[in-house]
Amino acid sequence: MPLQTFYNLTEDRKREILKTAYEEFAFNSYLSASLSTIIKKLGVAKGSFYRYFENKFDLYSYLIQNAYEMRMNQLGNLLNDKDLSFFEIIRENFRDKVIFDLQNPLESMFLYSALQESNEEETGTVVKDMIKSVLKFVTQLIQKYQQKGELSASVSPEVASHFIFQTQLGIYEYLAAFKGIDFKESIKNGRLFSLSEKEIMKVVDEMLTIIKSGLKAK
Repeated sequence: MPLQTFYNLTEDRKREILKTAYEEFAFNSYLSASLSTIIKKLGVAKGSFYRYFENKFDLYSYLIQNAYEMRMNQLGNLLNDKDLSFFEIIRENFRDKVIFDLQNPLESMFLYSALQESNEEETGTVVKDMIKSVLKFVTQLIQKYQQKGELSASVSPEVASHFIFQTQLGIYEYLAAFKGIDFKESIKNGRLFSLSEKEIMKVVDEMLTIIKSGLKAK
């Protein structure tokens, strides 16, 4: 986690450091990402940077926590709306993710890249902890709506949560495979998707139809 010296910086400087770091890790794997490149772009001495973060892994861990919290903060309003059905919550959560991706392309691409490195020796633990946190949240939500009778009790909450999680990640694979989107190239142009929110939500609704057919109580 950041050292106190980082928190003493101005908000603009902190944002500049994080943006530069997200750029490096979004376009490179953890092993190939270079602290020296980040430090050079920031125009600071190497010794000064190590007063902000102890090492590369320390910085990487904070980037995951920061991006994850940015993404999860959007869920608060959804969960406070007692009138929403399970599938309305899931759809709005998908929509919120699309909006997050459009508004925060670097952080979004970084999180996606990080999820591909869950089996790496050095970074695997922190990535797996993030995945476990998401799956636990979705599992509890499924159990809640199973108790309400909205979802089939015959479906394992753990299996269902994993399927929903992978489906959300699968939006990237679908858009890359069938829409020809190069995410990293798109980010260089300032956005993650070349499609509109409406076009992406059409894909989301088709995916949700599949989820609904398997989970909805008959």
